[in-house]
Amino acid sequence: AMDDPRSWFEGLCEEGEDPEEPSTVTIPIATFASPAITKERVPYCNDCPDGVPAHSLAIHLPDQDWVDRTIREYGPDHPYVIAKVHAKFPKGGGGLTIPVTWVENAQQSDDPTGPGWHRLCDLGLEGENATHTVKEGAWVRLGVDVAADGGDEFVISRIVGDVIETRYHSSGTINDDQVLLAEKVLEEIQAAQRLADALHSQHPVRVKVDQNGIGHGVVSMLKRWADTGRHQAQIVGVMVSESPEQDDPGAVMRPYRKRDEMWLATRGLLQPDPSTGLGRLRLRVDRQTGIQLSTPRLGSNSAGYSVVESKKAMKQRGMKSPDRADAALLTVYEPEPINPPRRRGLLN
Repeated sequence: AMDDPRSWFEGLCEEGEDPEEPSTVTIPIATFASPAITKERVPYCNDCPDGVPAHSLAIHLPDQDWVDRTIREYGPDHPYVIAKVHAKFPKGGGGLTIPVTWVENAQQSDDPTGPGWHRLCDLGLEGENATHTVKEGAWVRLGVDVAADGGDEFVISRIVGDVIETRYHSSGTINDDQVLLAEKVLEEIQAAQRLADALHSQHPVRVKVDQNGIGHGVVSMLKRWADTGRHQAQIVGVMVSESPEQDDPGAVMRPYRKRDEMWLATRGLLQPDPSTGLGRLRLRVDRQTGIQLSTPRLGSNSAGYSVVESKKAMKQRGMKSPDRADAALLTVYEPEPINPPRRRGLLN
């Protein structure tokens, strides 16, 4: 793909730029040359089924509305825009934390079938209408990004085994009520428990909540409700501004804060295996979540740590806060060991 940095296609096109040994001829055709924009006359469409009224091929081509929407959603300097709108190769890939093609591959990956795999809609559970498959015994986990300052979204995502989906999102003043937010999370916990029981999962439902700001109150209520028997899930509060629990000085990418660790962990799971071309996650999320996953840039600080672009920096260049992406990241992120190792010693 053109927006995949240093792909084989880019190398093939660059071969034609060698004046001594030209082997290819590259003719870039930007979206602005689409007949739907230029109003150029084109032939009638021959691909639509019989019975569809005759129409110009131009109605199937990108128009100005598509261009404007794409630039608005991704940003003018995003690799996807550079490639798909301007027909150019994004040099350096735009420094994205997660490349666009990795997200697209996870969205388009096939669902496994066969013994032990079930379609969600076939389990007979209320509210489970999705057609993708999940595995018998799969671990069910939730990720919750709590809205801040009334301007961002409150989002709940879920992962079942290897497949992530966006379960709920809301915005506005309703997100200021911590009790309402906690009760909505409780509803999703109960749905997740029903799903885990139907799949005969041996793992407790685990819920990771960004407890920055009013998220702290949501975490406290959910933990209290667990103590009083309203649910059996494990509640894990995540302070994304804290330093990671562990640091490997020899690692290629060393996250500076837990937020960076969260993004890099999902990056590693989405990175395609060279032998199969596939990552380890399936994304069954809405369009906005997919866009947000491939929006933040990746940089480094003076100490050599990897740093993901902050929400403040993203807003300064006209991008929305990636709340839906953050909730998806929280589903797979485990900031602390599932089973902490037992200490040895006389006092223990």
